[in-house]
Amino acid sequence: MDPVVVAAAVDELAGFLRADGADLLVREANPKTARVHLALVLDGVSCADCVLPPDELRDTVADALRRRIADEFELVLDDPRREL
Repeated sequence: MDPVVVAAAVDELAGFLRADGADLLVREANPKTARVHLALVLDGVSCADCVLPPDELRDTVADALRRRIADEFELVLDDPRREL
């Protein structure tokens, strides 16, 4: 897993989220542990429910990453809406 490839994929996905005021940040892209850790940022969002629902967002992110990362990886997505 190449951290640069992960960052590019996440930035592409984040572009869609930024339209709603949200953002998606890479916390970790570790090739040794095959772990991708991302965080959804909702600081600029006036309607958190207007952003892709948590399960759908996770599936969309995982699919986008799988298209660019050939190896198996663990996806961790911190979504503050899950903590409510």
